[in-house]
Amino acid sequence: MALFTDVEIITLQDLLPYESSLLQVASSHSINAVQKIALAKRAVGENLMLFLQDAGVSDPQWLSRPTIGLSTVVVTPPLKRWLCFDALSGFFAEAYNVQLNTRFEAKWKEYEREVKHAADQTLHAGLGIVFKPLPKPHMPEVSLQQGSTPAEALYVQVSWLDLDGNESALSPVNGLVANNQSSITVQMAEGALQAPPAALGWNVYVGSNTDSITLQNGNPLSIGSTWTLPASGIVNGPRGGEGQLPVFIIPISRQIRRG
Repeated sequence: MALFTDVEIITLQDLLPYESSLLQVASSHSINAVQKIALAKRAVGENLMLFLQDAGVSDPQWLSRPTIGLSTVVVTPPLKRWLCFDALSGFFAEAYNVQLNTRFEAKWKEYEREVKHAADQTLHAGLGIVFKPLPKPHMPEVSLQQGSTPAEALYVQVSWLDLDGNESALSPVNGLVANNQSSITVQMAEGALQAPPAALGWNVYVGSNTDSITLQNGNPLSIGSTWTLPASGIVNGPRGGEGQLPVFIIPISRQIRRG
């Protein structure tokens, strides 16, 4: 699962199953749906920080920080719904204010109720926490070089690994079209200096399309190293996971705090 501070923990694609006409409404009413997602993340994050401060749980990775931070919070399914519904509530609130359309008002109120329900579910279940967070990596750096593989499109993702074999969420996809008799090299955009403290190594995933991206390395790649596509080409390895699972649940009050 993604961590709360990862980039793009929810996107427009996550909202479309709830509102298939979202993009059309956004275009016709000049509403920035991506901004609504950012505002929802900020609002939910402020609530979560209040809960974490009240819980008073110490953070073992930062001795100078007295409490657990958002970088250790796992985005569980109820928390993801909370974020989606908060974004949709803000979206239709603006749509109603633009046009005073009763249909938009009804959707706004509906999603306000869904926000409360999803928040209650999240708080009832407790917040999932990891003590050694592995943030989602930036888009990897991919470059062409001479090789022996045929011309084809290649799509690449990477992930961080820790000593216990835990893996971060996969990075955004980077891709290019390899020329005939060429190869590619891949490296983490963060390099060695910006690797997360908990990271022991990294994985590389490659595919000829975005639906076939699979693990290419048998053992973890060392921090700061570069991976090169071998002459034998892409291997059909395992698919990537969704990120870290919680190792601890913080039970918190179900009363939503308003900051």
